[in-house]
Amino acid sequence: MNMLGSMFSTVKPRLDDLGTDRLNYYYSTLIIMGMSLTITARQYVGSPLQCWVPAQFTKAWEQYAEDYCFVYNTYWVKPNDKVPTTIEERVSQQLIYYQWAPFIMAIEAAFFYLPVIFWSMLSTKSGINIIKLVETAQKAEGAESEDRKKQIDIICRHISNNLRKRRNEEETTKMAKIQRIFGMQHGKFITNVYLVTKFIYMLNSFLQFYSTNKFLGQNDPYWGMRILDDILHGTDWEHSGNFPRIAMCDFQVRVLGNLQRHSIQCVLTLNMFNEKIFLFLYIWFLLVFFVTLFDSIFLIYNMFSSHKIVEFLQQFLDNQEADENEEKKPDDEKKKVYRKEQHAILLSEFCLHKFTPDIIILLKMINNHTGDIVCTEIVGRMWNEFLKRDAKLVLQRFVDNDHNMETKSSSLKSVQLFEEHKGLI
Repeated sequence: MNMLGSMFSTVKPRLDDLGTDRLNYYYSTLIIMGMSLTITARQYVGSPLQCWVPAQFTKAWEQYAEDYCFVYNTYWVKPNDKVPTTIEERVSQQLIYYQWAPFIMAIEAAFFYLPVIFWSMLSTKSGINIIKLVETAQKAEGAESEDRKKQIDIICRHISNNLRKRRNEEETTKMAKIQRIFGMQHGKFITNVYLVTKFIYMLNSFLQFYSTNKFLGQNDPYWGMRILDDILHGTDWEHSGNFPRIAMCDFQVRVLGNLQRHSIQCVLTLNMFNEKIFLFLYIWFLLVFFVTLFDSIFLIYNMFSSHKIVEFLQQFLDNQEADENEEKKPDDEKKKVYRKEQHAILLSEFCLHKFTPDIIILLKMINNHTGDIVCTEIVGRMWNEFLKRDAKLVLQRFVDNDHNMETKSSSLKSVQLFEEHKGLI
């Protein structure tokens, strides 16, 4: 019990998650652990199995028979059918899952938590301490003006330092090789590790769904729908055979040197719980898989679509402009110097070249745990610094490129005119 208590206290919501992550590593783990604890209490504290025994059995014999039938498998026979005469037929109809149900569920809970361990181990190697930055953002959200400015400065400085470190980093260690594999030099390390973690979540849900079917001896992937249909239409388990409450058990007793075989009938009260729990898990695994799948597709689209990246950052810049207009700051006059075309060029350069995918996903996590206010200040601060430091250079480079294209186009036209003139001569 102490071990289970420590496991429950270990599984906590994290600050470096998005979308359906918490559905996988937190809620799924806690729900399945709770189910495992419930079945364990019923199985080893209560009476998981009770058998009808011959009248000559003493209390000790009855207890022995029930313990034997619980440890070794029982087998199910329809109420109106005859008990199979051969041992092979009885073995083929054995119920082999009810003793192991709590252990299987404990393993399932552990596997739901494994992906987040992978994520936490690798994400810290990126040079961006996501959890600390999100904690700083949360402090900034509830702080006064001066304190909030200091917290925002810390976050912006950390982001800028990471961008400079990424450009200058040329390490040859084993960890550096792993970082390069995941796109560290392109600012995609966290993003790629996070997407791999998403894939592991989906793979885990699918394998758990498949392995649970095999564990229950179900060869039909739609067995959960059939059980749900039976429950809704009142079909008795005696006819369907799904999680039977009554089963048969064979055991041998040596009496005066002779083996006597007994066949007794037992009540599996555990299967009342197992039916509901495994039906819930059947639906839960499917739900978690498809929700995670759609969330991953949506994330990939938002992370690698230039339009969505600009749209994501634009919303914070719009919020900043609205706030500044209300406060009537003098800085607004400086921003109006840029024409619409120039502003579009600067915005595109800022969103698509100054922000790496790792910084975008960091902002998404900050926004997920704090709200728009903090992200508005972070993006606004970085935008203002970009305008002061890089705006003239970006616009000049654009003008130079445009001039070079015009010169090249003019040269091509001159060559074409010369060739035409030469042909006429």
